[in-house]
Amino acid sequence: MMIKEAVGVFWQTLKDVWEELLPLCVVNLVWLLALMTVGLASIALPLVSITLLLLPITVAGIYYVANRVAHGKTFSFSHFIEGIKKFWWRSLLWMLANVLMVLVIYTNLIFYPSQFEGLWVSVVGGFWLAVVIFWLTMQMYFWPLLIEQEEPRLLLAWRNSAYLVLINPFYAFLIVSFHLLFLAVSVALTLPLVFVGMALLALLGNNAVLTMLVK
Repeated sequence: MMIKEAVGVFWQTLKDVWEELLPLCVVNLVWLLALMTVGLASIALPLVSITLLLLPITVAGIYYVANRVAHGKTFSFSHFIEGIKKFWWRSLLWMLANVLMVLVIYTNLIFYPSQFEGLWVSVVGGFWLAVVIFWLTMQMYFWPLLIEQEEPRLLLAWRNSAYLVLINPFYAFLIVSFHLLFLAVSVALTLPLVFVGMALLALLGNNAVLTMLVK
């Protein structure tokens, strides 16, 4: 069930963040700036399509440097830029796939209850709710696997993400719980979100995947 390994990932992530705190703060602030830019651009709708591109490419950069940290390597801001250059168009496809998935799931969750009645509607709703949970769980493995692959193919990374979730669902459940814990603490205290929030989640995902691959 890999309970010990999951707990080890938790503590290793905290240790990695402490050891690389300053450079992680820098890249996390860049990601936060991109997030704030998207929020401000939503006031002027024509700018949204442009600024929305900043969010996924900065996510790619953070996961790239987090991968280096998980491998025990140091990094500089140039590695963050290197990750963006290497994965920028894949990050846009990743975001597009997530947007489409959200639309499909939302449509199914809204359409059937509004048009039909009966027990089978609840069954269908439960199915799509399970799809949401499974898809979100896959995302924590996606970027670490994509970066680890010799040939970074999106479909292969999604397939392998699904495989890692299915092969050890309890381990995935624990890692998801740690993600939610870190996110809740970061939002509640604000400062962790500002300085290391996204970087911490990226490190957690990378450490979780590397532990699974070694195992």
